[in-house]
Amino acid sequence: MPKNIKNNTLKEILDIILYEAPSTQDEIAEKLNISRRYVTKLLKPLIDEDIIKKAYVVDIKKFNEMSENYETENSAPEYSGEFFIKEMLKDMGEQILKQFDWSFEALQNKDVTLAHKALNEDKTTNHMYNKIRSSTDTVISLDPYFEFNNTIMFNEIAYDMERIGDHICHIPKFVIEENKEVQKPVLDALEEMYNISRHMFKKAVQSFLKRDLNIKEKMDRYEEDLTNYQKLATKRISSQMTKDDINKNNSTYYLVLFRVVKSFERIGDISIEITEASTQFYLEKKNLINYFMFLNLFLFYFIFLLFLNFFYNF
Repeated sequence: MPKNIKNNTLKEILDIILYEAPSTQDEIAEKLNISRRYVTKLLKPLIDEDIIKKAYVVDIKKFNEMSENYETENSAPEYSGEFFIKEMLKDMGEQILKQFDWSFEALQNKDVTLAHKALNEDKTTNHMYNKIRSSTDTVISLDPYFEFNNTIMFNEIAYDMERIGDHICHIPKFVIEENKEVQKPVLDALEEMYNISRHMFKKAVQSFLKRDLNIKEKMDRYEEDLTNYQKLATKRISSQMTKDDINKNNSTYYLVLFRVVKSFERIGDISIEITEASTQFYLEKKNLINYFMFLNLFLFYFIFLLFLNFFYNF
């Protein structure tokens, strides 16, 4: 292999092999709109070194061994089962933030077109969730060093993120179904809830991806702020209800609006669940590493004592 390989097309080919399990090189070429001959040329060095096998399966262990020489313009030279899945979780987090931003912007501006667009984004979110689930199964079958506990954890995080996407959907649905402007006192409280819950979700994903074990105290403060603004929003909606004439034209408006408030709260709650799960996961792994380090030290000390005893007796 060349000392440094810089080819984004090769990375795209490897992504297709890992995530989509193509049957032939023709299928890979068709997906990337390139010639089969070019695919063969790029894959030949990896096939020769048995990094990619005939059925187009990546041997991740061997790929890791040569990954320090593999580099693309837009990616770090880091490849492992864990890295692949974390990159997908990162992309899913960014997708959900986009879905969230469009949904609240639609609420602010009573923009039905944008609301439909935001609601349609949930299909992409669900697709990414399904892709992560299938990819974790693929990676664990290809990479013997990818722990089963990682699979459970990554699927749990992806599931929680997908749940957040579902709760976000209540916002554009409100805009589409009710098509009525939210008055400013209520909207101000909702905006605060949106900002806090969005920040909580973003921090939760970052804490998992970066193994941040010191996020819990911050999340507790965010949760307290979110609860206070939830009470304020509920109070303002209730006050508005007493002044409004409830009839068949607006009977569902307040019911669905309260559901929107509840959605912000649930997004915050699930973000905390992600944080707590990831913190416990990394602490358990850290404790396990410390245990094996202690065990190795104990064995070394025990062997050392045996050696001294043998030496003096001799």
